[in-house]
Amino acid sequence: MKLGFHASICDESTRSLADALRPLFDKLSEQLSGEYGGPMEHLWIDVELLVGWAKPDGHPLHTFRLQKRVSGRGHFGLPAIPDRFNVGHYSVRPDFSFLATHSTEESVSHIVQLIYESLAALESKRRRVGDFDIRLLRERFVDSCKELGVSIQSS
Repeated sequence: MKLGFHASICDESTRSLADALRPLFDKLSEQLSGEYGGPMEHLWIDVELLVGWAKPDGHPLHTFRLQKRVSGRGHFGLPAIPDRFNVGHYSVRPDFSFLATHSTEESVSHIVQLIYESLAALESKRRRVGDFDIRLLRERFVDSCKELGVSIQSS
């Protein structure tokens, strides 16, 4: 599975935080991409760094969804090749009052902690993600974060 973390949804007030997250996210994406079983071949997790960009209840705009591509149609006159990529996507939203009162390093840890916690929420999607080994992904996430110098509270 190809795993991607992104902090591209930002504005001028959060751009420096997004810039601080980018190299960490690149390394995490590289280290955590691998085999976890189940139907998901790509998983993208976005961090929303825009204060005003949320649902009215303050939750992230994108809850988890698994999009199965099964069209098998050819495009632009090319032969039909069955689509086989099942793509999972969701976003997390940090506590902006925390970001405003803490250092960039502490804010990075806060966001990484949120991502770790969000991975546990995939358990409730067990019917949709099938045999996807969420426990293994979370274990690797903790190990990779430690290796990269970011501490999180694992549960």
